[in-house]
Amino acid sequence: MEPADRKRLEEVADGFLDLFPAFFRRVMREEVHPTKRFDPSRFVLRAVQRHGPVRMSVIGRHMGMSKPYMTALVNKLIAEGLVERVQDPDDRRAVLVRITEAGRLDMREFTKRMRETFIRNLSALDSEDIAILNEIEKKFRAVVAKLDTDKDDDCLQKGK
Repeated sequence: MEPADRKRLEEVADGFLDLFPAFFRRVMREEVHPTKRFDPSRFVLRAVQRHGPVRMSVIGRHMGMSKPYMTALVNKLIAEGLVERVQDPDDRRAVLVRITEAGRLDMREFTKRMRETFIRNLSALDSEDIAILNEIEKKFRAVVAKLDTDKDDDCLQKGK
């Protein structure tokens, strides 16, 4: 790696560390309020909906969550009736997580609410800024796909 590339990557790292929490907090301010608790289980549910049935360990690796944490989140979703554990037809020892009909309905509502919050909180941007954000999202997705060295992650990225 060239010294100039290392310097740019340091800047990118610092920028993302600063920007992601600030962007998320500002865009989702009605949904993530100090009196409300942010619920990461909905992002797990979204991954199961988009890529499932899937092994819990695959989603955990994809999302960067430990096995015990993933187990707790999946157990919460099971208790809510949003996902279920099913036997892997290709490996009787393995268990898959599959979204239920109630989970699909919950995810439709969650996605609609998040999308509307995003739109409402970004509606003051002009067309150029919106086009830039759209392009950044596409480019960021492409860069993340290039970084996927894990076969399971690659499988999850093809979901869109």
